[in-house]
Amino acid sequence: MLLYCPQCNTGYAVDPNVIPEKGIKMRCAKCGKIWRCTKDDLKEEPDKEEAVVQESAASTTKDTPDEQINPQPENDSSDSQNTEEKSVTNAEMQDIFARLSTQTQDLFQKEQTRPVHQKLWSSFKHISGVEHPGTIKYYLLGILVLVGLFLISIRYEVVRQFPAAEKFYTALGIESRVIGEGLEFQNVVRNEYEEDYIRKLEIKGYIVNTNKQKVTLPLIHVEVMDKDTNILQAINDKAPIAELEPNEKQMFRIVITQPSSLSKYILLTFKSEK
Repeated sequence: MLLYCPQCNTGYAVDPNVIPEKGIKMRCAKCGKIWRCTKDDLKEEPDKEEAVVQESAASTTKDTPDEQINPQPENDSSDSQNTEEKSVTNAEMQDIFARLSTQTQDLFQKEQTRPVHQKLWSSFKHISGVEHPGTIKYYLLGILVLVGLFLISIRYEVVRQFPAAEKFYTALGIESRVIGEGLEFQNVVRNEYEEDYIRKLEIKGYIVNTNKQKVTLPLIHVEVMDKDTNILQAINDKAPIAELEPNEKQMFRIVITQPSSLSKYILLTFKSEK
């Protein structure tokens, strides 16, 4: 019986008995085509065709005497090999899953026996991201910024407790002392009079330093107000001396020329020279 390759149409003499009922995979010796053939694919072998096939086989045999040009059954060893590979793969996967299960159980047991403080620390690192080295520098920078802002917000209290810290804030251009803090006006009196036909308002009294350290005296700010506390006049005047020792007092005198006739109240405060 003859069997023809479906790709190159090469014919081969095949014994029908070698082909099982379910068919068999064949490979063309000429073009390498692989196909599954059954007994229905076999054809009768005419004498003329047989001669052509034999001649073709003879010529090919001369080139390859050790090989026989026949369609070679493509046995199902590949299927069995695939089955073996699948079984090996399944075995490997089962081994992997078994090891993962064992490791998971070990980790679970270790987690159950860990102290509470270690669990809390691990949770904090996971939530905050500290466990990643790249984020630590950003956390440190954020902490420094927060500390700096906090020190600025309490600068007045810091300088009260540690007067030397004022130099640090001053170097940064930050005002760290309340203007006139610890300075008091005492025994203040006012006197209106005329001098050379010019009305004048005299304000005098004492400045007392209640601080425990020497204080640089700021400007004296005077506001003249009417009965409704509306500001009529405002002036700044220098203190008579630059510094005042602790618990020391100094007399001051300020004269306002041509004060408003509506003046009723006098408000004295301190103001920075800057």
